[in-house]
Amino acid sequence: MTFVLTLLLTFIVVSMAMWVFLRLGAPVYRLDKNNVITLLELVLAGDATENDWHVFMGIPLRHCEFLQAIQQRCSDLSEIEYVGEASVTLFTEKGTQALKLILEELKHQDFDQ
Repeated sequence: MTFVLTLLLTFIVVSMAMWVFLRLGAPVYRLDKNNVITLLELVLAGDATENDWHVFMGIPLRHCEFLQAIQQRCSDLSEIEYVGEASVTLFTEKGTQALKLILEELKHQDFDQ
């Protein structure tokens, strides 16, 4: 009898947990324009870490073609001008200038997300 009650209680608890997890769904991390602007400003100020930059490079931005294009431009820039934490900023002077241009373009671009 104890076994049956334990089995039934376990089934109920697991079923409730599954129902809660299915209702909540997986967390979704979506960067928006303001997040990217903040990151670029941190990079230019020398306050961003390598990890911040690598997370930005690795997170998919399929929800917004413009942000995806910005991310691709930043990725291309990383291939050439990225120096990491060996410097005050993560980029060379030329890379910093290019990031400033990207940031200004991003700030002045209006788009729906």
